[in-house]
Amino acid sequence: LLLLACAWFAVRQAIRPLGELAAAADALDPNAKSAPLSEAGPSEVAHAARAFNAMRERIAHYLEERVQILAALSHDLQTPITRMRLRADMADDTPEKDKLVSDLREIERLVQDGIAYARSAHSSGEKTARIDLASFIDSIAYDYQDTGKAVSVAGRIDGTASTRPHALRRILSNFIDNALKFAGAAEIEVERRDGGAIAITVLDRGPGIPEDMLAAAMQPFFRLEQSRNRETGGTGLGLAIAQQLAGTLSGSVRLYNRSGGGLAAEVVIP
Repeated sequence: LLLLACAWFAVRQAIRPLGELAAAADALDPNAKSAPLSEAGPSEVAHAARAFNAMRERIAHYLEERVQILAALSHDLQTPITRMRLRADMADDTPEKDKLVSDLREIERLVQDGIAYARSAHSSGEKTARIDLASFIDSIAYDYQDTGKAVSVAGRIDGTASTRPHALRRILSNFIDNALKFAGAAEIEVERRDGGAIAITVLDRGPGIPEDMLAAAMQPFFRLEQSRNRETGGTGLGLAIAQQLAGTLSGSVRLYNRSGGGLAAEVVIP
């Protein structure tokens, strides 16, 4: 019995790093900062851990290069687009001119969204600041109300939070813009969860999103509305930008359908 117990303990100690390797592989997210996998253990296990850490660094490097290429292309496209718009504005008023200007506006909007996505993938250098939650949420709602948009605050909490205000405002603005586009109105709810986390949810009564597409809706360039109309379909980057920004806040984003119809877009910050 003593020999079996010693053998069981030795096997457990030997295979524990393999379990940690499997868990790290399941939780692999190159965009999230996490500690490298421990390289302790038998030589074979340590070699596998080193290979895994190197693979994760390579994947993160490749993703960063892709984002930098997107940012560079989007930035460089702004100059020729501006020149084309100036030349189009000086042309004679014709139906073709109106169509050309409309196409240039769509291209410019797509380029701006590309730049915003590239910037959201990396920290913009914004410093953490303490904000008053009630005043912050009210100011966002008032900005929309001043332009005639139906945005209200349904639930609120008092107190402060340490976060990056511009990043959080951009996340909520993306949620609200989607709610206004598909439902015509939006409600903002704020609650404090167990452990001190703060959940801010934007609610609407629109058509919602099919359950099997909720995860895909967070991916870049995914458009639930498949038409070519940018006014209704957008560029498909708003939710992806929100998710990237939430990562810089050490928070998370979640979409779920409401009972009775509509969608809820939630951001949780520590």
